[in-house]
Amino acid sequence: MAGDSRVPIALVGGGTIAPLHAKYLLLSQTCRLVALIDPFERGQILASELGIPHFQSVAALLESPVDNPDGYIICVPSSLHVMVAIEVINLASPKAILVEKPISTDSKSATELLIVADIASCKIHVGHHRRSHPYLAVAREAIKSESLGQIVSISCLWVAKKNSGYFNIAPWRSSRSAGGGPVWTNLIHDIDMVHYLVGSHIKQVWSIPCTRHRKNTGIPTDDLVEEGAVIMARFENGIVGTFHIHDNGVSPFNWESAAGDNPSHPKASPRVDCYRIFGTEGTLSGPDGTIWSYNPERAEELGVEVGWNAPISGKFLEPSNGRRPFQNQTEHFIRVIRGSEDPICSGADGIAAAKVCEAVINALTLDNGMPISI
Repeated sequence: MAGDSRVPIALVGGGTIAPLHAKYLLLSQTCRLVALIDPFERGQILASELGIPHFQSVAALLESPVDNPDGYIICVPSSLHVMVAIEVINLASPKAILVEKPISTDSKSATELLIVADIASCKIHVGHHRRSHPYLAVAREAIKSESLGQIVSISCLWVAKKNSGYFNIAPWRSSRSAGGGPVWTNLIHDIDMVHYLVGSHIKQVWSIPCTRHRKNTGIPTDDLVEEGAVIMARFENGIVGTFHIHDNGVSPFNWESAAGDNPSHPKASPRVDCYRIFGTEGTLSGPDGTIWSYNPERAEELGVEVGWNAPISGKFLEPSNGRRPFQNQTEHFIRVIRGSEDPICSGADGIAAAKVCEAVINALTLDNGMPISI
């Protein structure tokens, strides 16, 4: 569109997450959603609902009068992320691509994608949208300011009940190799989040699976997704942590219910947390945004030493930016395309989280309780 300074962007894939990306692309004053690419009817229907051109392939878009997008957002099933991203880079030469998480269910292929992108001078941004959540900015600042003292351990929960329709609408979600299951779908968000918060990567995991209670829908047993797992982790900087994941248990203790940042998942009431970062001077819970600590003056008044004999109280962190994380992610991606910012979640960051999930899956497959190094 001549004279329009807004950045042209295309969506690739019309699946579950695509409408959410489309919402904020259409609301943005700095970009234009110019096309949706999807060979399946679902994508065509979504494009019609959005009022944007629909194409069966990237090649078809490039042969049309539609402006060649400067950025693409990849919203296809997880196992197709790398293949589709490489196709987009080779055919369209975009300035940047946002690849939904996980960047890949295979870190080796993800590394190959980064090589292709580097040669083509295409920036890769991985869609770990929590990094754009307003709360994480103040949480990181609290950790950097040593309000918590020295971080000693982390506890993360992701427990929720996924209904039958979740699997019926997209059968790949029952397949581990296709990227289904709570490890690739949910845990990877928690892994990336804690990597980002504490500035250190997990180097070793211990994992044991939970018992399955959901009926098998015909997926081969060796490829059937896990329902849940309990995981211990050791970070490069010495922090240790636990992760409890389960997608067949009723609970508000998961990011979606606790944060309320996805309109498809109602926010829990009253307010709950789903992770805690424990330090020598305080504990940070999230995403409710509470720092728990002792008051030295109050302890002195009571004549007790600072510690478990003293009263403990919490204070809430107030983010300065109240926008939803997908809105923040959209505007950030536009700045990445324009070259004014580097991706907040780089391809290397995405691979780091994927490698942890690979190790967790490996440990669950072996089911022997032994550590897996990353």
